[in-house]
Amino acid sequence: MHQSPCRLLGEIRYPDEYSYERVGEIESEAGEALAGAVAGLDVAHLEVTPGPEALCFEVWCEACPPEEGAAVCEGLLAIMEDGPLGRLVVVRGADAPITVFYFSGESLDEVTVDRP
Repeated sequence: MHQSPCRLLGEIRYPDEYSYERVGEIESEAGEALAGAVAGLDVAHLEVTPGPEALCFEVWCEACPPEEGAAVCEGLLAIMEDGPLGRLVVVRGADAPITVFYFSGESLDEVTVDRP
């Protein structure tokens, strides 16, 4: 198991009407788009897992401030302009807040969950 203090857990969910060809396009473009989107982070591990309903990814890095999480989402929007829904959860150290980004098309929303 990786020991980096920050994890990014993401998902790009495909619309039901997507053809196998369109899913294949996203799967083939996602690895390169994600690698470019996280290039500014000190990445220890990057994993992309395609599936029938969604493409999931996991990134382990040293730190990920909220603006970097937003930049990762924006880097993926280019391959998602026709309908997929994305979600990125940024988990930091135990005392740090968790940030959740929801993104699709040109929309990017951020929710922060602080420790109670």
